[in-house]
Amino acid sequence: NVHMDNTCKATPSSDVELYIEFATAIPSLILYGLLFVVYCRRRHISPTTFVVLPSLYSAFLHREFYLKNPNNIVYFISRAILMRVTSFSFLCQIVLDHFGEFEHTFTPVYFIYHYSQHAQSISIIALNINRVLAIYAYNSVTIRYYSTHVLLFSIFFIPLPLTWHLLLSPVKFMPSPPLLTMDYIRVVTYPALSILHLIVDCTATGANAGTAILILARLKTLQNRRKTNERSLIFMSLLLSFGLSLSALVQYLIYSLPRGSDWNYITLNRRWIITNFVSLFPPWSLILLSSSVRAEICSLLRLDQPPILLHSPTARTLRSTNSKALQ
Repeated sequence: NVHMDNTCKATPSSDVELYIEFATAIPSLILYGLLFVVYCRRRHISPTTFVVLPSLYSAFLHREFYLKNPNNIVYFISRAILMRVTSFSFLCQIVLDHFGEFEHTFTPVYFIYHYSQHAQSISIIALNINRVLAIYAYNSVTIRYYSTHVLLFSIFFIPLPLTWHLLLSPVKFMPSPPLLTMDYIRVVTYPALSILHLIVDCTATGANAGTAILILARLKTLQNRRKTNERSLIFMSLLLSFGLSLSALVQYLIYSLPRGSDWNYITLNRRWIITNFVSLFPPWSLILLSSSVRAEICSLLRLDQPPILLHSPTARTLRSTNSKALQ
């Protein structure tokens, strides 16, 4: 831990970048909320189309099985509290004066920040495994059912061995001119956080690439509609792989660059561009690539009543009632 002058370097002009970041992030968070409401309100976007990429991590969807897994939103909010809101010029010095020494006040949030970041990457791996099993084990309900539960459990469990030691570590805010960052004391002898993130990000990138190859090998055997959906998912997976590879590069630079160097500051202060891309691009990609989701969102914004499904219990009841009335 290098001794540093606890003087905030943020100015109103440096706040512009923070305003830009929040201006791009807040609409994405609103869209996450809209997609969540659509799923809960309608539930007739067929899960067999794998319309799960919207939230990649905030929705884990497979056939009749639907669970919410809001890692993206938790990660962004924890990062916003720790690194971004505190860096505004009108708060920066106040935060340094009160929390510029090692203590446990922000330890839980610091743990959640890293835990949810790992959970994001592992969610990508789990979703890709789920997609492959849905194609290669299409006729096995048992495999699909139990594998989904195992994968969902893995999303929440695997990050724990990677981050549990942070619950014991005091943390502090420190200048990363012109913004703020955080440092921690490694109470338990453990690999550096950047190394752990580098390993997980590289694994998720490899899983994305491997999944794309396996799905392409079976693409010709799929029905036309599923074939179109899988092509879209492969396209988005490649974009996510690109984002994850950049994220891994950032983690490597954070680990390898000298602490306090100009390039270290630049890496720390500009990584939000990559993390926002990986965290917040999935819902927009779904809006662009799925006409059914676009229709649902438009319907929700117009406050339309949920349409009656052709084969839903309500539809069957109405058909029966109309038939009796005609008789």
